Amino acid sequence: MYNMNQKFIYPSRLTIIMRTLLARYSSKPELSALKEIIEKAKSELELGVDYDDYDGGIYYHKLILTVPFETYILIGISSKTFENTIQQDINDIGKISGEEICCVSILVNEVPFPNEKKNVDESMWEEGFRVFISHKVEDKSKATELKKSLAKYGITAFVAHEDIDTNKEWLATIENALLSMDAFVALITKGYNEKFWTQQEIGFAYCMNKLKGTPFVSIRMGDDPKGFFGHVQAFSPHTDSYADSLCEQWVNHPRMIDSLIVALRKSECFFDSARYFELLKRTTNITELQIKKLIAAYNKNESVYKCFKINGQAGSILDFINGKTNEKYEIKWIGNGKNQIIISNS
Repeated sequence: MYNMNQKFIYPSRLTIIMRTLLARYSSKPELSALKEIIEKAKSELELGVDYDDYDGGIYYHKLILTVPFETYILIGISSKTFENTIQQDINDIGKISGEEICCVSILVNEVPFPNEKKNVDESMWEEGFRVFISHKVEDKSKATELKKSLAKYGITAFVAHEDIDTNKEWLATIENALLSMDAFVALITKGYNEKFWTQQEIGFAYCMNKLKGTPFVSIRMGDDPKGFFGHVQAFSPHTDSYADSLCEQWVNHPRMIDSLIVALRKSECFFDSARYFELLKRTTNITELQIKKLIAAYNKNESVYKCFKINGQAGSILDFINGKTNEKYEIKWIGNGKNQIIISNS
């Protein structure tokens, strides 16, 4: 029977056991990830979480290892494997009669995002919403195609095998892109789930989602998402309409709103203008400054101010702007050698 007053040996021995474990993992380069975990972790024991009275009785403890954000990223989707390995090795080293570690849990230290005070090189991005596209090297062309599709919406996308200068350290550039992205998209082709670096990127994206709410999306292109992405609904192969669907998910992000306004400003056809405006109408948090930029884009682009779906009575741009501001705007025709629709204070 479980004795609540039982005095356990593990708490007094844990420090030396962890040091021994660190020495074991430091001796082999292939165990560098395990070494990083033990070296950086804060250890905490939950004592006597279970008891087995068979053959003299064994008390089981749970070991919690809380690691920094950077270490948790290194683990990727392999945390369960690392947890099982550490559990077995600790019990092998400890050999404490009547006590065992029944499970090890690796948790991320949930402190304010570690990069808030750190300088990050964001030179890989252009203006607008930032999307990191994760892919196998063999699928660079698919990633580039998606990048071009998203660019129509004013979105800047990062494709590692295309966007890293030859004179830059590639790993540091990828890390900076992951730290400063607004969204993560994975192209799940055959073999994607088995690649080491794609799994590292997924682990990074998972941490960014947990700590900052950074959205991640998987696109099914021959295989299903697994690991941390396994529970997330995957999209079918991308097209322009697929990019449109992605934008619907991100439309309330401040930089996504800016991107759509840029797309309107650069639009070259009525169809595209109507599509960008329909997405903008879904936003709930457009700012006064963004409203002014939207008005400027409208006034300067013929493909916008002559678009019937933007000027129609139901759901017009005028309705949208007046519904988001305390000002009263109206549409007027002006001369200056040509007719142009502008929005001005009444």
